[in-house]
Amino acid sequence: MSFNVGDTVGDYQIIGILGAGGMGKVYKVRNLISDRVEAMKVLLPDLAGESELADRFIREIKLLASLDHPNIAALHTALRLNNQLLMVMEFVEGVTLDSRLQQGPLPVPEAVRSVSQVLSALSYAHQRGVIHRDLKPANMMLTPDGTVKLMDFGIAKAAADRRLTMTGTTLGSLYYMSPEQVKGSANLDARADLYSVGVSLYELVTGTRPFKGDSDYSIMVAHLEQEPLPPIQVTPSLPPALNEIILTAIQKDPAQRFQTAQAFRTALDSVPGVKPQPVAAQPRPAPAPAPEAAVAPPPPAQPGSRRGLYMALGAVAAILVIVLAATQLPRWYKAGAKSTLPPVPQQQEVQAPPAQPPPVESTLPLAPPPQVEPPPAGASSAASRTQAAPPKTRAVSPPPQGATSPQPPPQATQPPPPTQTTAPPPPADTADREALQQLRERMVFLASRANALRTSLQNLEQQQRASGLSLRGDISASWKRMEFLLDEAEAGLKARDPNAAKRNLDLAEREVDRLDQFLGR
Repeated sequence: MSFNVGDTVGDYQIIGILGAGGMGKVYKVRNLISDRVEAMKVLLPDLAGESELADRFIREIKLLASLDHPNIAALHTALRLNNQLLMVMEFVEGVTLDSRLQQGPLPVPEAVRSVSQVLSALSYAHQRGVIHRDLKPANMMLTPDGTVKLMDFGIAKAAADRRLTMTGTTLGSLYYMSPEQVKGSANLDARADLYSVGVSLYELVTGTRPFKGDSDYSIMVAHLEQEPLPPIQVTPSLPPALNEIILTAIQKDPAQRFQTAQAFRTALDSVPGVKPQPVAAQPRPAPAPAPEAAVAPPPPAQPGSRRGLYMALGAVAAILVIVLAATQLPRWYKAGAKSTLPPVPQQQEVQAPPAQPPPVESTLPLAPPPQVEPPPAGASSAASRTQAAPPKTRAVSPPPQGATSPQPPPQATQPPPPTQTTAPPPPADTADREALQQLRERMVFLASRANALRTSLQNLEQQQRASGLSLRGDISASWKRMEFLLDEAEAGLKARDPNAAKRNLDLAEREVDRLDQFLGR
């Protein structure tokens, strides 16, 4: 039996029709005693004799009766009237997110806030062993105050209940169905719901679904085999972190997805700029990633926030290069080997006076080692002679200049320092100096890019670790290669080896570009 507006059903009066589905119709009703407006779901009369559907309807009633959450449309009561099953529920005023999508993709803060509420409801339901199995924007109701209510648990089941779905059958909405649902697996768990939420979030922020086809079969094959286009390629303004979260949620293998609704929700809370405030208000920066927070406040600038960071870092790097060139170039021209062989210039200063030991003792606290190292043979015999002859040591130690006349032999032992003065010539070549200068400038800019990447990757790694996941193996390996090659390039610059420095910089830049592309910069 069907009802018309104005009809009375028990203590309820039909005041509108809200919708119809495969199992029944939903009416807007008013309780004649309490005057409260509610929703009444009625099993279609011609299906009342279908034991399986009637069993499913009763199962939905029992499941909803066990759930009490602000983001789940509440069950008020259930009754049987003239052999007709009725379910009286909370009336939720608003529009479904599917209807909201008719106006275009949702702003990122609004979409993330809505899905975060859905995940809160799922976390509550999953902890009680209830799997929804039909999640889609059409079952997510958005109220005028921004609250999202999860609707339609019609094919939900308790995890321990194995009677509802047989192996080889599929239930759910095809565009949002997880691969394991497509296969008709009888062992569905909460991760199937998280896949459907990921597909829904993809659609909410891009306005399109990740898997399409011209037939039911092609859509199912897409869920099983097709890699979705990253949402950031559909909508370039998406935050890279959100792009990674969505791709994680819709992985084919359940083990590669978020393992719990709470882990999914925690990851969304860390997306910059989307955690606070109503849609109309400008969101405050998310508290988690500190470097991004400085760029997050203006939502329209979010897509280019990292580009702005690069520009700022580039400007700072340019200033550093200019200052470095202004202060260091004169020293490079005068003493090119100073950065790699610090002792040499000091020994050249010692060579200027004829007598080496006294000036070294008077100018440097590390002078005793040079007395032993530079002249290994001659100095040792001279030292033995001075130790054997106390009068000479007295003559040498008190007057610094007096040591020059009594020791002519040490002048013969000074050839080693001139041999060390021949070490600096390599950087004296003008072409090498210019090449090294260019490589140093390139190193500064590449290091600034690497620093920004390092911060973003560390934030992403923390988010995934909080979700029970880890960074993709190829990305982790690329990160390590970048760090190693930058260290090698720096070592090449310190060794004044332009060939080694350039080779390692080229390889490091390749890894930096790869990581940039991964993060969607």
